[in-house]
Amino acid sequence: MIREVSDFFTVIFIICTPNNPRMTTRSSLTIPEAAEVLGLTGRASLNGIHARFHELVKEWHPDVSEHDPDLSHTTFIRIKEAYDILVEYGMNYELSFRAEDIRKGTDYDSREFWMAHFGDDPIWG
Repeated sequence: MIREVSDFFTVIFIICTPNNPRMTTRSSLTIPEAAEVLGLTGRASLNGIHARFHELVKEWHPDVSEHDPDLSHTTFIRIKEAYDILVEYGMNYELSFRAEDIRKGTDYDSREFWMAHFGDDPIWG
């Protein structure tokens, strides 16, 4: 019993140290592997990652899962690791708000967009 308590406090101390402010452990998952764990293909927003994570939590959280308890526990940990990796990746992605970068990111100018979608409609033109 003393060993379990000692290990528990050791783990809490290690996880909560200032060198690890996110209070998580590192994973061996790569970003593509993490996306695969969450079932994400192609592109996803942070909101999309969050929504997918919550869908999987509802299915795999050990307290509510109808799966084998050991499998639920292992799968839930893997899902949480994948989520943490993808959110950290998304949060560290730098966005540019410079006008020239924003213009580069758009494939059309507003007049071309209007003509393609609405044409020369006399009411709107």
